[in-house]
Amino acid sequence: MTVLNKKAFRLPRLEKEKFVLLMRLGLNYDRASGMYGVVNCNNIEKLVDALSEILGDHDLSFTQTCLACGRDFPCNECRYYELCENRNLPFSCICGKCLEEGKTLKE
Repeated sequence: MTVLNKKAFRLPRLEKEKFVLLMRLGLNYDRASGMYGVVNCNNIEKLVDALSEILGDHDLSFTQTCLACGRDFPCNECRYYELCENRNLPFSCICGKCLEEGKTLKE
């Protein structure tokens, strides 16, 4: 399983067509750091498929950002992973530690 941080991750050098496709699907590229990041989740399923093909890993997921503490964590750490309809999508969630401690959302 490959876990990507939705804010910044590296990819191997891409052909122009694949690069353009990823940009259209919702990625952003920072030339200074050489890092990609998810900026638009409207085509997330197609984006995951394209990234899976590029990385050769069909068990790709993104980190989630905890709404309570702000920590990034892999989706598969959650005890509700099998039941979740939004798993592995680059959104926000509540981490297992905050769930156990009963923390409320950050304001």
